[in-house]
Amino acid sequence: MSSIISLNDVITGALQHILEAKFPRCEYRYNIKKASAKGDNYIGEVFRIFVEVNANRDKQFKLILKLPPQNLIRRKQFFARPCFLRESLAYEEFLPIVNTFQITKGILPINPQSFHEYAECYYTLTDEMNEAIFMEDLCDKNFDIFNRFEQLTMEHVTLVLRIYAKLHAVSFAIKDQKPELFEKFRDIKDIFQQRKDDSQLAVYFEELKKSTLACVYENDKSHWNKLHEYFEKSTFFELILPLIDGKLNEPHAVICHGDCWNNNIMFKHENEKVTEARLIDWQIMRYASPITDLAYFIFSCTTQEFRINNYELMLDTYYREFEQHVKRLGSEPKNLFSRDTFNTELKKKGAIGLLLAMIVLPIATTKTENAPNLEELSEKIEAGATTDLVGAGFLSDSNVYDYTKRMREVVLDVIDLGYI
Repeated sequence: MSSIISLNDVITGALQHILEAKFPRCEYRYNIKKASAKGDNYIGEVFRIFVEVNANRDKQFKLILKLPPQNLIRRKQFFARPCFLRESLAYEEFLPIVNTFQITKGILPINPQSFHEYAECYYTLTDEMNEAIFMEDLCDKNFDIFNRFEQLTMEHVTLVLRIYAKLHAVSFAIKDQKPELFEKFRDIKDIFQQRKDDSQLAVYFEELKKSTLACVYENDKSHWNKLHEYFEKSTFFELILPLIDGKLNEPHAVICHGDCWNNNIMFKHENEKVTEARLIDWQIMRYASPITDLAYFIFSCTTQEFRINNYELMLDTYYREFEQHVKRLGSEPKNLFSRDTFNTELKKKGAIGLLLAMIVLPIATTKTENAPNLEELSEKIEAGATTDLVGAGFLSDSNVYDYTKRMREVVLDVIDLGYI
């Protein structure tokens, strides 16, 4: 066996376990190459493993390996271990429960009406410093990440909204019919809740407020005043925590994907048309209102022009699929999350779309070649430096126009919709 990138004995042993189970009594060799570009992944590293079976170049197996950073300071600053434990929980426990529950209702994974839009996980490791996730290589099935600098089409958006609707629907149905299966997930402590006492992160988030205000032009005084008034009420943590706290959002809290931006959704295209999508990166999976996923995706992944033309249609698309899937699973949507309740919750919690966009849009508008060196950034923060978007390397001449335009548009829309 050979590897271009070396692994330690624990992770190599896990890989051999997977391959021996998949190819019993076969000889195989593999090599490993980095699979992610600079700036694509902030919590860990992604590698592609190429496996050749019985020296047959035509019989190849590919899989993805996700590892946390080994740099101790970066691990700490980017909260790598808790995020890997969260994603392992998703693959090892939550998604299998979803799959089994749907099967008991006669909805098989091959059924397009099922919630099945995630990668198959082969193995996870959760020991400290040896965390790892092995999963199927979706690129080998012609899935790819959509270029975040291009505009999603209505077909892309509709597909994603239906996927999130099915995810939330199956969560509601399990809570309704098999509540004991959900007890463990009700106690998930959100990543933001875990980090609420991080003083340096708190400073960074307060700087995000200033950057966001700066995106609203002076001649747009009414929107600026409204945003300023909203920000002055509380700290960033105090604004966001009630919106994502599962216990505060009962009885309408569900398992949410959590990190709903372009780089975490893969699409398959055939004949220039999008046919399927998959959700990846469950590292911020949370127990919260379904509005969290919905607003995050809409305000971080679509343009203002798109929202102006399609906002109500997006809401209708989401709720129609949600309603249908809850019924397929044998529960009554009016009792669990009626359309009136959905509309009310959107008004009460729509501000989460702004708060999460404030975090992700600087990253989403940063081109690969301009992404910051995360080890250097981590060491800078560890040394006690407080930073803003410019200091962190997420805002520069290369992306200031795109960031300012998109952030301003989110602010205008969230205010005009009455969410703040």
